Amino acid sequence: MTKSYPEQLAEWVKRRESTKRDKNLVAFLAVRDDIKLAVDAGYAVKTIWANMHEEKRVAFGYDTFLNYVNRHIRDKSTRPAEVLPVRLTVDRGRPESKAAPQKQGPKVKAPDAPTGFTFNSQPDVKELI
Repeated sequence: MTKSYPEQLAEWVKRRESTKRDKNLVAFLAVRDDIKLAVDAGYAVKTIWANMHEEKRVAFGYDTFLNYVNRHIRDKSTRPAEVLPVRLTVDRGRPESKAAPQKQGPKVKAPDAPTGFTFNSQPDVKELI
């Protein structure tokens, strides 16, 4: 009887040697909460990395650290949605107004016909001498 693909994959993962990239990601995820607290407190990412690198909490370079911060901490899909303030209005017998029109960018005027010489491959007979 053959094994299912997930079972084969699980065995392969166990036999495989972990890469440096895997180890770096695991190390980052281990200190992610501390990094998030420091970023939220207003510390620069480079300062956080320098401290953690000096204390040997992370052994990889700043560029890798910054990529992990952007992907795992600053990623917009993992952040809670911003709550916009709601403006309440009092109905004073006025009819409901439609939603305010959205701002549009400045209107761009279409370019005029080019001025100066224009080549016409079929000459106008009236203009010939």
